[in-house]
Amino acid sequence: MDEVAVFPLPLVVFPGMSVPLHVFEERYKALVKHTETLDPPRFAIAPPSTHALEEEGVAKPGEVGTIVDVIETQENVDGTYTIVGHGIERCRLRYTRFEQVPERDGSVRPLWFANVDDWPLERNDPNEEAIAAWDALEAFDRYGNVFFAPQAREQARDALPDDPLYQASFVCANLRLPAENAQRLLEAPSLVDRFTRARDAIDERIAAHEAGEMLHPSSDA
Repeated sequence: MDEVAVFPLPLVVFPGMSVPLHVFEERYKALVKHTETLDPPRFAIAPPSTHALEEEGVAKPGEVGTIVDVIETQENVDGTYTIVGHGIERCRLRYTRFEQVPERDGSVRPLWFANVDDWPLERNDPNEEAIAAWDALEAFDRYGNVFFAPQAREQARDALPDDPLYQASFVCANLRLPAENAQRLLEAPSLVDRFTRARDAIDERIAAHEAGEMLHPSSDA
């Protein structure tokens, strides 16, 4: 695969998930232009990092991310871009270089590039996957009963994919977890493990919600 530009975001994109992005920094405008040199146009999303490279003193993004195909690009009248990306597969990123791009505020910020190693989920026995999916989807239904409005619950049920891989992505993407927790789901080694981690995250969130209600009961009577 060709070298890709990397968009560091506190947003975890799972395979099959589409995401709209508003691009306004000059370095990420350069990223959009770089995607147009690739066939298909694509980039990677990875978590931001606070760790600096010793030899350069420039922080690089995380090493596990998602390859994102660009399915729509719109240049706005103010020079910004609106793009829609579609998550293809998680990957490991081997950073090759960065370019220092001048921003309009006078600062200079890095745009990172990386080579990509595919890292698909391990697939297990279909029966084992089906049981893990059943448990996770049952937990997700309970999650929806607690955290979603009735209309949103119905929309989620209607939108649930048939493929177990994308069922896992759908559940993970709709849990509204902090980015570091969602990243743990992305990095699960197998589909069964991703379902299991999602179910555990759901159970933890529901338990925390119920504990909070016990500490702060409603005043309505």
